[in-house]
Amino acid sequence: MARLKRSLAVIVATLALDGCGADGSSGVDQTPTKLDGTESYEFEQDDLDAAAGASDAVKEYCADAVSEAQRLGCESHVTDAEIP
Repeated sequence: MARLKRSLAVIVATLALDGCGADGSSGVDQTPTKLDGTESYEFEQDDLDAAAGASDAVKEYCADAVSEAQRLGCESHVTDAEIP
């Protein structure tokens, strides 16, 4: 149970900090790249499918996301087992 709480805390902290430092000072790579080195601004299909299949509890948990990208990221990576 403690491991689950730590995992959830890391996810929440990551989501909370994701919108900070829009000027690039947060250390977040503002120009993501694909494996071949080209710029990428799209979610992988696996992530989109996972978000589409998210349960109502996960969608409710992720509803406070500050952007669509953050919401999709949350819905594709949080599972019902991680929600207290």
